[in-house]
Amino acid sequence: MSSSKRLLAMSGATAAIALSLMASAVVATDDDGSMEEMASAEPMASMAPGLYVQKAWARESPMMDLAGAAYMIIHNNTDADDALIGASSPQAEAVELHLSSMDDEGMMSMAQVPEIAIPAHEDAVLKPGSYHIVLIGLLEPLTEGTDVEISLEFMTAEPQTISAPVLAMPPLGEMDMGMGDDDDGMGGDDDGMEDDDGMEDEEDDS
Repeated sequence: MSSSKRLLAMSGATAAIALSLMASAVVATDDDGSMEEMASAEPMASMAPGLYVQKAWARESPMMDLAGAAYMIIHNNTDADDALIGASSPQAEAVELHLSSMDDEGMMSMAQVPEIAIPAHEDAVLKPGSYHIVLIGLLEPLTEGTDVEISLEFMTAEPQTISAPVLAMPPLGEMDMGMGDDDDGMGGDDDGMEDDDGMEDEEDDS
């Protein structure tokens, strides 16, 4: 059984891994998919010409038996399509690309994907509730105020290594449940983050 299937087909204490990652999918985010705390953090951008990473962050995972998750915006400033096809980290036993989605009944699911497309002159937005990077088998807790190193492998562009700041997640009871149903995380100038139904969150800010 693949590591992604083991991650999704669990019971008991280990089910907290999938539940914790899916919980992050409903946290309130700003227009570009990053948490509000990112407003006070420096954008994380690699220096490779043509294709670069911005606003990378990872959610806090204080327990090593929980998986970690990382998010970012990857901009393709070239004339050719590209794709993120893999990732690795010295802080995790395995790193996978995943897609979270919500069905018509409001149930969240998560599955491993082989790649995340980055169209020419557009962005791939990795955000809660959509495409993201999962760090499995953490070798140390991901605590707020630290950084996680992630190496990204692309179909065409040269590999890049980024350092993503770890940000705390709000308590489950304070998470904003208002999110678009069918946003695929891909976008152009608007970063692909606008709600498809045009509705604004109705809950009070925590």
